[in-house]
Amino acid sequence: MIDIKSLARARRSRRRYEAVISIEDPCARRKLRFHRTPHPDHLVLRLEDIDQHDPDLAGPDIHHVDRAIAFAREHLDKRILVHCHVGVCRSTATGLAIIADRLGPGNERLAVEALLASNPDAVPNLLMIGMADEVLQRNGALVDAWAEVESGNVAIAEYRRKKEKLLKDDRALFAARPEGGYHTAARCRPQTLGLTLV
Repeated sequence: MIDIKSLARARRSRRRYEAVISIEDPCARRKLRFHRTPHPDHLVLRLEDIDQHDPDLAGPDIHHVDRAIAFAREHLDKRILVHCHVGVCRSTATGLAIIADRLGPGNERLAVEALLASNPDAVPNLLMIGMADEVLQRNGALVDAWAEVESGNVAIAEYRRKKEKLLKDDRALFAARPEGGYHTAARCRPQTLGLTLV
């Protein structure tokens, strides 16, 4: 079972899960962390929510998607919480990648339907969908399955327009791409405190 939530909702329910994937802005002040053991296995990904590659910003990297899928595979029979700040873009793209992996090749449309059934407001990060398609070797099928939903959807188009405008008007709000190209994933296992790079 995979639940996708905002940071605020995740903070209230984080201990109900066996595994948690946190996706946060690289410079986030509000974060989900565990301060006593044992706690759920915890993967932290740090990336900006941008839908197109930008060589100057700390956007998604295939490393992030690969780590999330690998982490979810370790927890096949467990309840997984995936969250980002709002619970609409980065977390839904990650959730879609995990669902598509579990359903297997040829079921990309079913994966999209499952995502929308659990989160009707989903507007998955486009870069991350493409990266998930690549990691899962779906030859564009996952990208195409989502594109069918998005095609002609006025609400999603408006949401994306606002995201693009924010990026254009307020680039200073977004973290710069770090040396090495991306922020490495970090993990905190159930019996430990503090994150270790993975």
